[in-house]
Amino acid sequence: MSAQENVETVKKFFAALSGGDTQDLLAVAAGDIEWILPGKDWPLAGTYRGHAGLADLLQKSEQLETSTEPREFIAQGDRVLVVGFASGRIIATGKTFKDDWVFAITVQDGQVKSIREYIDTQALAEASGIAADSTGNEEIIKQLYVAGEPPGLDPGKFVSFFSEEGYMWDLASGTKFRGKAIGDSIAALASAFSDVRREISSIYVTGDVVIVEHRIRGTHDGELAVGSRTVAPTGKAIDVPCADVFRLVNGKIVAFNCYSLSSVMQQQLGLTGS
Repeated sequence: MSAQENVETVKKFFAALSGGDTQDLLAVAAGDIEWILPGKDWPLAGTYRGHAGLADLLQKSEQLETSTEPREFIAQGDRVLVVGFASGRIIATGKTFKDDWVFAITVQDGQVKSIREYIDTQALAEASGIAADSTGNEEIIKQLYVAGEPPGLDPGKFVSFFSEEGYMWDLASGTKFRGKAIGDSIAALASAFSDVRREISSIYVTGDVVIVEHRIRGTHDGELAVGSRTVAPTGKAIDVPCADVFRLVNGKIVAFNCYSLSSVMQQQLGLTGS
């Protein structure tokens, strides 16, 4: 393909990216695409491969509010250099950034084959500096709760707040969840209590540790797993005191210990004596 045709391919890629059109983006991205974002200590840094990696990157991008403007396209053969500017905000910290960037892109058979970004990694890392930022850590946990209950219920997004090694430990049942199982447990609670909500009374933050006192409230209108049995909807309301203890590293949850009075919930549902 000609250099100009390769430029048009790259423009389609950027248009799909800015428009949030995943299908159009995948259509113009090679199945074995490699996208390298340099640096560390900011949410998107890393190497992403294939359409699965591209989907992972798009999900992580939800941690940023950004406006990207490609300003110049320079093509030679199958290589296209794109010069542009971005500005935005890291949601977890509320800090803004400005970034002059260059993308080195290889196009093959009408699809984007590889991307290597040259960006202001220091500006992005500084804007993402949440490890020692108590306000940032508190905001992360508040966003986590939003993703864990209606109307913002999103189990996949809930899981995205955890590091790869991160876990959620339900101390009442002694069950420790990792990866997708974390999201499944959140979805199961919302299925049993479609109006479930966490009413926060206090948040304590010290460095990388966040402690939240709250009450889980809702109406039992779906099947609920209690131990080895399944309880049919009772229509009863619950109001369960809880304390959640989180530890974060570089803005990701590595440990979530949930202390809930499950015995209170069972009493409220009439499953045990008062």
